[in-house]
Amino acid sequence: MKRLSFLLSFIASLAMPALASPPSGTPGQATVAEVRRAIDAGNATWEKAFRTLDAAAIAGTFDEEGVNVGADGTCSKGRAAIEAGMRSFFERSGPATTTKVDVKQVVVDGDFAYEWGHSEFHFGPKPGGPVERTGRYLAAWKRQADGGWKLYRNLGLPERP
Repeated sequence: MKRLSFLLSFIASLAMPALASPPSGTPGQATVAEVRRAIDAGNATWEKAFRTLDAAAIAGTFDEEGVNVGADGTCSKGRAAIEAGMRSFFERSGPATTTKVDVKQVVVDGDFAYEWGHSEFHFGPKPGGPVERTGRYLAAWKRQADGGWKLYRNLGLPERP
């Protein structure tokens, strides 16, 4: 019940910034193509970081107030906590042998963009470590003061039943 309550609160937090955003088509509105380039670069950083065990690179894709929620419900808020969580995961997993992020859709709403898709990270055999980390995901990206885009909220979701 606690996990469901958190999940519902998290999903609501994804929607709240969109409600306060200016209407689509206002001056300065980012295009989907512009945001997609930033998202693709961020996803490429994640793929490389999983192969090279670079937790700092993953943390660097997040906004200062970013939150990362794993498929198991584990939450990390802020770059330092996200880096520590990824470092812990990498200690258990070892480097990924293959990686793939498949973006299904991106929607831009003012200074926020919402991305969802499917990702697959496969690992070599390491005693006690995961063999794979696959599933759906939902991410909210936030435009930064410099015009770039950083992850604001990232939610790993389990595969469909």
